[in-house]
Amino acid sequence: MPDMLMTLLESVVPMLLTGVGGMCGWLLKSHKREAARDLAMETGLRTLLRAELLEIHAKYVPMDYIPLGVMEEADRVYQAYHSLGGNGAGTKVYEELKALPTVD
Repeated sequence: MPDMLMTLLESVVPMLLTGVGGMCGWLLKSHKREAARDLAMETGLRTLLRAELLEIHAKYVPMDYIPLGVMEEADRVYQAYHSLGGNGAGTKVYEELKALPTVD
């Protein structure tokens, strides 16, 4: 009986370990794909938010005022942009918008 058990273990354990190793490899590849996709989505969304700030800026800075509702939208856009790691040029644009007088 012990010989049969050893033979069974010698054949089953390597198969189980191979399966577990393959599953770990698949999970790692899947995680890397998801991480790359998440980064691409984050970068794309940050770019769109920055473009929205630039569009608001281009429209209202020449007018020397900004409607209150538009400024509230710019606040929301900037907060989302900033929370995704955006700063630099987007922050400069937002600060210029904040400096404009608001009208109702």
